[in-house]
Amino acid sequence: MIRILFFLLFGSLIIAQNKDSVKTYYFDEIVIKSGMVIEPKTVTEIKLESIRKSDAASILELGKYIPSIKMQTNSRGESLFFIRGAGERQVSLLFDGVQLNIPWDNRIDLSLVPTEALSEIYITRGIPSVIYGTNNIAGVINIESQNPLSGNSEKRINLQAGGNNYQRLSGIYSDKIDNFGYLVSVSYKKSDGYSLPESFFSIENPGTRRLNSQSNSFSSFGRVGYKLNDNSDINFSLSYITAEKGVPSEIGVSKPRYWKYPEWKKLTSNLFGNYNFNNASASSIIYSLSVSSFNMEIDQYKDKSFSKIDDIEKNNDRIISGRVIYKQSLSTSSLLKASFNGFTTEHKENFLSSGYTDFVYTQNLLSAGLEFEQIINDFILIGGGSYDYYSTPKTGDKPSDKSVDDYSLNLSAIYNINSKLNSSISIGRKTRFPTLREKFSGALGKFVPNPALKAESAVSSELSFDYKHQYGKTGLNFFLTYMDNGIVRESLSGGMFKRINKDKIRTYGAELFGDHQLTSRINFGYSFSVLNSYAKNAAGEYADTLEYKPQFISAINLSYKPINQLELLLEVNYTGNEFGFQGGNAAIQKLPDFFILNTRIAYYFNFASKYNMELFFRVNNIFDKLYYTQWGLPDAGREFRIGLSLNAN
Repeated sequence: MIRILFFLLFGSLIIAQNKDSVKTYYFDEIVIKSGMVIEPKTVTEIKLESIRKSDAASILELGKYIPSIKMQTNSRGESLFFIRGAGERQVSLLFDGVQLNIPWDNRIDLSLVPTEALSEIYITRGIPSVIYGTNNIAGVINIESQNPLSGNSEKRINLQAGGNNYQRLSGIYSDKIDNFGYLVSVSYKKSDGYSLPESFFSIENPGTRRLNSQSNSFSSFGRVGYKLNDNSDINFSLSYITAEKGVPSEIGVSKPRYWKYPEWKKLTSNLFGNYNFNNASASSIIYSLSVSSFNMEIDQYKDKSFSKIDDIEKNNDRIISGRVIYKQSLSTSSLLKASFNGFTTEHKENFLSSGYTDFVYTQNLLSAGLEFEQIINDFILIGGGSYDYYSTPKTGDKPSDKSVDDYSLNLSAIYNINSKLNSSISIGRKTRFPTLREKFSGALGKFVPNPALKAESAVSSELSFDYKHQYGKTGLNFFLTYMDNGIVRESLSGGMFKRINKDKIRTYGAELFGDHQLTSRINFGYSFSVLNSYAKNAAGEYADTLEYKPQFISAINLSYKPINQLELLLEVNYTGNEFGFQGGNAAIQKLPDFFILNTRIAYYFNFASKYNMELFFRVNNIFDKLYYTQWGLPDAGREFRIGLSLNAN
């Protein structure tokens, strides 16, 4: 009966803002009007201007602008985000409300997801509202495409070139005609690989170019929308990404992967929108229904010559996901939200070594939540709960798995201290169910499956301050998380790994970040994060070191315009005191700290009244620093990029 009552609820992931303004408070990117809260936690926003200045060809490259984010490429060649030391499986990565990650592993290679059609990115760190559903115990990254219904038409072409035959060509065209809007974007990227720093030497990678680091990708995105009235619209989007790439093999390990991806294709259709039931926006519904297909082939070779096939793995995924979102203003100072999120997925894989016999895995994940928000004088109080359900009806050639259910909670209090300063305190509990791949996959001989793997649950608390001043804003967060049954990998003999549950993990830390317009010509942005994350050992002490949870992550971005047409940019990134398993050894080892500097110079031209052009030159890793984000995988040395962007107003 409890399940039936919960799943009858409607839901809310993205909250529409009420036009009637009774009270307005600001907490970082939070705006509250007539009791309508966009997000009860501190949110970091990456705006379109920053996206363009990054010259990012993929979402991965935007990570340097997000506090507490570490970008990492693993031994499978997948580029991922880590937030506060938490992996990508513990984060919801959304694009227009649709999960980007493939449920089979809850991962996607961010180096293959383009940025051309992006508008803004919102990042919530820590346990978010229950209306986001489950499996996001470390946060939510919500990416929004440009909305053609906004009335801001855009016509833009980008050209980039660089070392190792790096080429990028992309463009976007959008327009609005009466109540109808449309957008089309395409992106093509090619590279023969990347060069290693001069200080690197290994007989396993002769020459200066990283062996098997080449890639080639094409993507397209289209969105059409129709405005039903001032507060309602309906949209449909279609995205397609196809790529092929090599996987640089680990250096100094006993059993490295020699992989290539000759096929990597993802097609996603999404129907989404919002509808207000009356002009006062007292009640509204937001919805999305998405269908995706994903096809991938992994060719595994016997050695670094990449001449003899050892095995081939073919993957085929079908995903149907949706969310129905309902909100109801109970008064000018209170709001009720209800949510329903879920997906069903089928994963098929077959292997050359098994005569291409299909192994079929299926998974269902559902979450229904309810949240209430109330304004009382200078306080905003938020409380919510959800019921979460997980089942795996088909488990390939492995023993069947039982369905599991759990619950999530979130409580927040936001206090408006004065017109410039706000504070908030929050506590939440969420569960992350293991993926099918974590429990059942051997990863072409690299992992020992663990069907007994249990769900991990986290209880997290946070104290935050947000200060707005004449130069911009400054934020300060303190956080503490206790996790039960945390999923980590264990190093075995022969270069093998196995995923296991750690009984207790404790993580705490602090973040200081800001964005200051010091003068009309100087902008200064920064983020500094300190993290302490350990598992409890047999003696009952939090002293067991965990993989890839750096104690220090810092970033500084400084831009200067000596004249209106010229802009200089300096990017600084530092990561320190990080550990990982080196070369398959059972003992965990400290990675070298690294300090990376990038620079950019751009000149702007205006001509023919309606056209403008930007010419830029960028150098990444100026001092050719040798650094690792994961043991055995040295990152790129000094890189040069030159680019041209043409815009029509």
